[in-house]
Amino acid sequence: MAILIENARVIEATGSDPIADGVVIVEGDKITAVGPRDRVKVRVGDDTQVVDAGGGTVLPGLMDMHVHIGGEMTLEERVEGFTPRVVTAHMLRVMRQVEDMVRGGVTALREAGFPHHGVFALREAIDHGRCLGPRLFLCGRALTPTGGHGGWISVQVDGTDAVRKATRAEIKAGADWIKLMATGGTATPGERTLDVQFTVAEMAAAVDEAHRRGKKVCAHCSCLEGAQALVEAGVDSIEHGIMLDDDVLQDMVDKNIWLVPSLKCTAIEAESGPESGIADFTRQKAQQVYKTQMRSFQRALAAGVQIAAGTDAGPSYLPLGRESLVLELALMVELGMTPLAAIESCTRHAARLLGAEDALGTLEEGKLADILAVDGNPLEDITTLNRVKWVMKGGQFI
Repeated sequence: MAILIENARVIEATGSDPIADGVVIVEGDKITAVGPRDRVKVRVGDDTQVVDAGGGTVLPGLMDMHVHIGGEMTLEERVEGFTPRVVTAHMLRVMRQVEDMVRGGVTALREAGFPHHGVFALREAIDHGRCLGPRLFLCGRALTPTGGHGGWISVQVDGTDAVRKATRAEIKAGADWIKLMATGGTATPGERTLDVQFTVAEMAAAVDEAHRRGKKVCAHCSCLEGAQALVEAGVDSIEHGIMLDDDVLQDMVDKNIWLVPSLKCTAIEAESGPESGIADFTRQKAQQVYKTQMRSFQRALAAGVQIAAGTDAGPSYLPLGRESLVLELALMVELGMTPLAAIESCTRHAARLLGAEDALGTLEEGKLADILAVDGNPLEDITTLNRVKWVMKGGQFI
């Protein structure tokens, strides 16, 4: 059965202008035609489902490139650790969260650090239709040095041999990406954002091992020295990028290293009050760096660094899902990115970062039919993306 989507403003996310009166035709799980109504040959038969978008906007499903779907750990998880019983309870909670995410319009995500390997079983269940969720691109457990940043979602490793072994273990378990905790951050006590926690040799060992297996490496980074080391090591994307100077930014352009900024998370941490539940040490560190991060983003934008949107969602103050992603996009627009570029940062460019641009990220013939319809025009008001009419993943309405 074919599906004809009509009466829509169509944002293909290919870099072109939106189509004022566009149609999209879906057959099976793929898009078979897209374009202006008067240029696309439309045959409406008995087996065609006609979907009237009501003059709203149709665009690719949204993609969040930095989330932690494991979320905040419960007291039980912190006390007992991830025993088999606790892992089961945790995954049941996560299943509900990812279902809510895809129903809200986030049709793909990159998980940037999960506390155990249950997330690989979740991906398999989604891929085989046993549960509902976005397309998952997974890091598995992050790698951090002993006592390093984000230990609750990481395996702690020291030295190049240990880093290589841990990289191999995460790839064997099913990781698409390797995540490095290269520096300190705001969310871990007892460290500074200026701390570089892995050596360049350790970072390079992870990159070498991952690249030889056809995998990519992303790295948490909160300081300039850390960014310099990561550029030297050859990572594929820098997360947060709180302190970036012109030399590092030019190196990122030259070496095709992406930036996933996660601006709103730091802003919320910095602007929150004691009643927020955010730890005092997190608020204080965020207050020291968030303006620097905003300036670094603007400099990256001016330098032509490739940028993909990611939220760092997962904690209670930045819940998983579309609304947090829209907050991120709105802040990027406020800082100088155009609304169309912001949309493409979580569609076309996100797919390019993942190496999935042949199947995802744009509304083009032959691509998977992951489609979002919203009321209004997000090119005039990016928050219109919260006014969801319907969501399609792989040609199925959900």
